[in-house]
Amino acid sequence: MVNVLVLGGHGKIAQVISKILAQKGHQITSVIRDPSKSSTIQSLHKNVTPLVSLEMENINWVVWSAGAGGKGGPQRTKAVDEIAVKKYIDAAAEAPSVDTFLMVSSSVARRAPASWWDDSDVETYKGGWKAIGVYCEARIVVDEHLDICLRPVRLSDDLVMGLVSLGRCKATREVTREDVADVAIRLLESDVVGGLWIDMIGGDKVVEEEEEVAGIVRNKVTAKE
Repeated sequence: MVNVLVLGGHGKIAQVISKILAQKGHQITSVIRDPSKSSTIQSLHKNVTPLVSLEMENINWVVWSAGAGGKGGPQRTKAVDEIAVKKYIDAAAEAPSVDTFLMVSSSVARRAPASWWDDSDVETYKGGWKAIGVYCEARIVVDEHLDICLRPVRLSDDLVMGLVSLGRCKATREVTREDVADVAIRLLESDVVGGLWIDMIGGDKVVEEEEEVAGIVRNKVTAKE
């Protein structure tokens, strides 16, 4: 059994991650800002416990799937999506029990368009920065501060497809939140070497028997340039 701290626990991806990990027998502590959301978290699984304040003692894995959500203006976005995340990363690094910190970020959070993108990907990148530029800037600072970073494209609420591409990907497709959660769990369980930016899109490769994740980990494929 692994003790997992999930930050942003009421978010859609975080709830899927928490539920699946709990079903696998792990113990989940789900951090939420709003105590009124506790009943939602408790309904996921008996191994999922809601928490309003932070504790790192005896935690093995930390998953950050929180964000300001564009609410409260640029200052709040920077406070939540950059400053707070870096503090949690540093706290996890100092906690003897923590061996993995996984961030769910965004594929457009980069300082320049990726070299393998085509014109349509670049336009998606520019559109992302125009819409959520403060968030992208905050995430870049954090992603460069972090070991393992899962960076999906635009998210959808469709049911899990099991079809993804990982690593150096295009930016124009969507990916389901459930697929993001599934890949995040596979990465947590894979003993992935730190320092990887793993971009993720809905694709034509079936995520079965951890082959796609295993290839990324084995070959140390990173989208960071």
